[in-house]
Amino acid sequence: MLSLRKNIGRLDQIIRTGISLLLIYVGFIDTSILNDTLSSMILGIIGCMSLFVAIVRICPLYSACGINTNTEHQED
Repeated sequence: MLSLRKNIGRLDQIIRTGISLLLIYVGFIDTSILNDTLSSMILGIIGCMSLFVAIVRICPLYSACGINTNTEHQED
């Protein structure tokens, strides 16, 4: 069952944010890196979705697989 508990730890969040910003840059800002417009847009959209997941620190895929990299204590 999917839960809405934070399941992304701080290091995971930092790595996701960095990769997301890189994908957004390649996808939307410097489109000359990829000559294909569709590929650039797809990378940009994936970067935006990943950045959102990093900000809210809840990954639905992690929840479905039972993965939790968050080591902070949570109250239920």
